[in-house]
Amino acid sequence: MYQLTDNQIATLTALRHELHERPEISGEEAQTAERISRELRALGADRIWRGVGGHGVAAQFTGLKEEGPTVLLRCELDGLPIREISNLAYRSALAGKGHLCGHDGHMASLIGVAMGLANRPATGRVILLFQPAEETGAGAQAVIEDAQWAEIRPDYAFAYHNVPGRPLGEIGWRTGPSNCASRGMKIKLEGKSSHAAAPEDGVSPGPAMS
Repeated sequence: MYQLTDNQIATLTALRHELHERPEISGEEAQTAERISRELRALGADRIWRGVGGHGVAAQFTGLKEEGPTVLLRCELDGLPIREISNLAYRSALAGKGHLCGHDGHMASLIGVAMGLANRPATGRVILLFQPAEETGAGAQAVIEDAQWAEIRPDYAFAYHNVPGRPLGEIGWRTGPSNCASRGMKIKLEGKSSHAAAPEDGVSPGPAMS
């Protein structure tokens, strides 16, 4: 098992803070993608794909032998269009935008995997995918429909997400579906208008809404 050094952990912590401070929302992750690409190049990725499904980035780490399965590990690039209310020294510097779902941590941890891949696997290849537009639900489909996907397409794909409340270092695992994507819901209420002087003649949807 590869274990990161104290210096590597400090580097990843600083990267996470930097990403947290400069969040970009879905479809606008150009600078984040460039920052991640620089890290991957510095860590010796054998190949890097840019512009995958938008601003997505994928990096290949080839095994010492070419034959073998392709394993993909996936995280996300985007933040949320929500103002961060925080006193953190590295809180969002962009008004109305924040990494409030942990994607900054996901990116930093996957860069940590890239550090470990300096020791290449014996066979196959590892793909690290930094997916765009996860928060809107559009990014995954855009990645799969991208022409570059034919070169990336893995035999096995793994995605993960932080879960607040889990003990440090613990990994939750289950077979089958475990996380539902965001789902919308529309509720239509019909009322009856009335003059303000006679509200008793109207039917207000207010109580149902509350």
